[in-house]
Parts: sequence; structure tokens; C-alpha cells
Amino acid sequence: MPLEFTIRGVPDDVYGRLTAKASLLEKSLEDYLQAELQRIAQQLPAGEILKEVRKSNEREPVKVPLELILQLLNEDRK
Repeated sequence: MPLEFTIRGVPDDVYGRLTAKASLLEKSLEDYLQAELQRIAQQLPAGEILKEVRKSNEREPVKVPLELILQLLNEDRK
């Protein structure tokens, strides 16, 4: 059963950008936010990505740039 929740204290400028993005995609704000939440929920955390890279590296060694690893770790912390 789908759950409902409320987000309080959304700044006006953030709300405006979100409604503008939804409008550009011809979606309601609710539909846009549901799609974004699903997209976020499907992303792997940086630790899981590193595990996958290590598994792949065991089969066929690949060098991953340090900058990419640091970027993924920083994104995961946000």
C-alpha cells in the first residue's frame, strides 16, 4: 500500500523550480516527485558501486580514476 508523507518548510524558490521542472515534463508536481523519488531510491550507494567495480576488476582489471571515486563518495554523502 503506498504511503503518503508531507515535506514541510520547502523554500519558495525550491518549490518554484520543482513545479517548473514538472511543468516542462508535462507532469503534475506529485507525479514528478514520485518519479524522482523512485529514481533516487534505485541508485546504488557509493559503497555498493565500489563493490561492483571490484568484482568487475577481478574479471578484467580496469583502472578507476581517483577523481571519479571521490566524486561518487561525495555524491553519496549529500
